[in-house]
Amino acid sequence: MTLLETPIASQALEIASEIQTANGFQAKLRPLTHLHISLQHIRDDRRLREKYVFAAKCAANSISADAFDVCFDRIVTFPAGRPDRRATVLLGGSTPLMDLQRRLGVALISNGLRGVLSFKPHITLFYSSRSVVPQHVDPLHFTIRTFSLVHSERGLTRYNILESWLMPEKWH
Repeated sequence: MTLLETPIASQALEIASEIQTANGFQAKLRPLTHLHISLQHIRDDRRLREKYVFAAKCAANSISADAFDVCFDRIVTFPAGRPDRRATVLLGGSTPLMDLQRRLGVALISNGLRGVLSFKPHITLFYSSRSVVPQHVDPLHFTIRTFSLVHSERGLTRYNILESWLMPEKWH
């Protein structure tokens, strides 16, 4: 995952608020400090097992990438999930983001974990029983400089950053 810097997270929440107002939604927005780009989903266990953390760190350590720019400019509601808790997300990205996501998936698989090569990087804004009509929104432009392995404590809205990897700026 890539955690969003505060100014970018604030802009994302403004977009979410506008969408909710336009659609008459009352859903609770994700906390500012939890907004991130989901790149892969490793496991969904009640207890964090060290062997999975070790394998995920090995996978991430094998990835080398320079910082890159992204643009998120579409909003959709994913159809999967509980009917009362569907994720409304920002989509977009860039070729380097899709490449990072795919390379992480391959590295996870080669380290014995479930990696998804067709995963759509996204920013979850809120969960709701209602869906938004897929649409373009004001673009959210920013630079990805790090990615992190995060343990999300299921049901507690609490994230623990286990390790982060810095992506150096590319000099022209």
